[in-house]
Amino acid sequence: MQRLSIKVTPNAKTLSSYSGLHLFTDFISKFDLKASIGPFLPEKARKRGFSSFQKFSSGLLGFIAGAECLDDFDWLGHDPLFEQLTGSPSSITIGNFLRMFSARQIQQIQNLLPTLALKMRLWLEPNLYKIVFRMDSSDHEQYGWKMEGVDYGYRKVRCLNSQNIFDDKGLCYGFDLRKGNTYSSKGAVEMMENTFRVVPKSIQKFFVADSAYGTLPIYNSLLNHSVNFAICLKENVWEPQLEKCKNKITWHKTKLRFFDSDKCEIGSALYSLKGLAAGKTFLRVVFIRTKKKEIKAGDNHPFDYYAIVTNMSESEMTNEQIIRFYRKRSQVENNIKDLKDGMDFYHFPCQSLKANNAWGLMGVIAYNLMRMTSFTLFPSTGCFVKTTRRKLVTLASEVIKHARSIEIRMMDYLSKEVNRLKMILSGSFFQVDVSRFAPLIE
Repeated sequence: MQRLSIKVTPNAKTLSSYSGLHLFTDFISKFDLKASIGPFLPEKARKRGFSSFQKFSSGLLGFIAGAECLDDFDWLGHDPLFEQLTGSPSSITIGNFLRMFSARQIQQIQNLLPTLALKMRLWLEPNLYKIVFRMDSSDHEQYGWKMEGVDYGYRKVRCLNSQNIFDDKGLCYGFDLRKGNTYSSKGAVEMMENTFRVVPKSIQKFFVADSAYGTLPIYNSLLNHSVNFAICLKENVWEPQLEKCKNKITWHKTKLRFFDSDKCEIGSALYSLKGLAAGKTFLRVVFIRTKKKEIKAGDNHPFDYYAIVTNMSESEMTNEQIIRFYRKRSQVENNIKDLKDGMDFYHFPCQSLKANNAWGLMGVIAYNLMRMTSFTLFPSTGCFVKTTRRKLVTLASEVIKHARSIEIRMMDYLSKEVNRLKMILSGSFFQVDVSRFAPLIE
């Protein structure tokens, strides 16, 4: 292959690498984030300079452009379109802004997340009738010894820990950054209550989570909000129940594959539990089992078991349907991975836990905007944040400033695609009357 001679020459034109950012400034305006989030932002000590919402929206656009740390805002400031859209606050300005957040302001924005996420979901799906929520916590390994809240998590690494709740479209309804040694379900009830209270009763709600969320307060929160759930049980919970009902369980062969075996049996039993809400006295436990490959001395159980607790009757979901429904829980891990990869939530930039939580909330709102927009590219499944960024954000163009407007000139095939997407975003794809949800959303 003949080697090409490459020559680098200067150009006087004003070029941008992020011309797709203007699509997301439309979203910030369309969802009126200034009116909803603005009242909960830190107040400025002086009236001059950037306003609090200018800094916040700069953070959103920075995340969308791919900023992974505070220093990246200094680099993004060299881009002419980013500078025009945000005024280009420096990394020091953004860092000082994050450190101004109080615990109360962070909580208020956390309380607002479900409202914003539901609005985005309704714009995607005007005739929404069902939402499946999935909840999980995740470790974020950190290396700064002076970073507040860093401690050894359950994987024995020094980390911070986050609590997350996503819907079946991948939109995030809750995010809370916590100390690394925080147990998974701590604060889960508050986050669930905050999420379920904004969802209208006309929308059917489902919930899936792992064994860390198999507690009575969580069951009661779900029952009080009429949420159908499937939650894995820990062995020390299901084993006494299995022993108690072993003569009452009818086992049936199933084609479901579990424990790397296609020779499984499935059965269910009633799980009596004191203190259940909504007039309930028992739940249902679905068991799946297969013979152990090797039985050790003193082992009284020749089977490997897995158990899932649910409030749904067998007429609503059969035993096999419960297992299949629960297996989709792993989607939440893909959502968390997408959030970590797309927004670099593997690391956080500040020493203060509150500042890092504020950074995370900005990232989550930016993530939801990108996740929602991804369905204009792939209507059935959406796509990962990195794909959305590559196809919609990092587009090369020439930026021409006029007296009261900006002109963005890009290659012909790019301009056709961007204009097509702008028509989708402003057309019937996103037309929905949310007036019937107003009392819950406002």
